[in-house]
Amino acid sequence: MWNWITENVTAVQAMVSLLSTVVWIVYLNLFLSSYQRQKRSSILISRAGSNQMGAHCIVSNMGSEPAFLVDVLAEITTDERVITASVADRLESWDEGASPSTTVSAEGPIESGGYTDIGTFEQLFDRVCRQSEIENCAHRISHVNLIAIAATNQARELVAAHRSFEVNRSEGRAPRLHPVQVEAIQIRSRHKRKKLTAILKQMQDYQAIEGSVMGELGHPRHHRLVFWRRGAGRQAIGT
Repeated sequence: MWNWITENVTAVQAMVSLLSTVVWIVYLNLFLSSYQRQKRSSILISRAGSNQMGAHCIVSNMGSEPAFLVDVLAEITTDERVITASVADRLESWDEGASPSTTVSAEGPIESGGYTDIGTFEQLFDRVCRQSEIENCAHRISHVNLIAIAATNQARELVAAHRSFEVNRSEGRAPRLHPVQVEAIQIRSRHKRKKLTAILKQMQDYQAIEGSVMGELGHPRHHRLVFWRRGAGRQAIGT
């Protein structure tokens, strides 16, 4: 054996060098994967309290760096249509004359491991109905999909997550909320994040959307959403 190694020392050295290179490449990939997981943003959307309409909606930042909550969209489904509107602004607080620096909006920074209270689900539904100017729509909602959007230092584009809740309206009982997913689903696709950014830009001028934002994000083909502008009716705009 030793004679064979001595006679083929060049080949043995090449094999050892190749094996060492493979080991280092595997180690480097494991290190990079672990580092990317640690730096990857993670947004959670949860229901706090009871499973009734008075339960609070909590958005948490579980990433390793602080995140700025840009907006929260609520896509509600009624018997007649699908409506999406921003629910980050606490419209009911404006009516109460609250200080603008404290409680009128959920937008703002969230530290790593921190959270912000968006409001009760009843308040979220009322905000959507108020902006879409549809009377008593809160009592006809059967499903809500919440989309939390944030900006972080580690991502060039906005990061987002979504989670759905079913509204069970049994006769003789108060409406109950049941989450569809175990946890929030992270929106990591660059195409979907750019699409969501385009929708947010449109919503700077329009207060509500008729149509499914999640359907828009889930299907690359062209859709037309209907946007509400206060006092100017509705306008169909392709995103």
